[in-house]
Amino acid sequence: MTQEEWNNAEEYLEIYMVDLTYDIVTSKIKLTDLLRTNEEVILTYDPFDIEGTDQAWLLQDLIDHYEAEEEYERCSILLKMKKKVEKGLLDLSGVLYLKDEDFVIDQLIDEVLGNSQN
Repeated sequence: MTQEEWNNAEEYLEIYMVDLTYDIVTSKIKLTDLLRTNEEVILTYDPFDIEGTDQAWLLQDLIDHYEAEEEYERCSILLKMKKKVEKGLLDLSGVLYLKDEDFVIDQLIDEVLGNSQN
């Protein structure tokens, strides 16, 4: 693989990872829905580490990325969310993290529906 191909692959993965994280943070996609797909799930944070992710920092990281990409509408949405998180008016824990029961529920759905996806 050439350096240019490697750089393109890294750029693609970064964009994919940030966009997927944005969709989760803004509730366009639910983490539990991602469990039912065969897609790779790469995020900018660990969805299992409830204690380790600073929500304001995560939002700022997304803002920085979209600011560099000149996607100011997304920046605006994220900035409003960040201000609410910092004031204690918004907690994203319900959308950012997976719980053990999410996996159990997913397995039960597969068993009932006879699905063999995973």
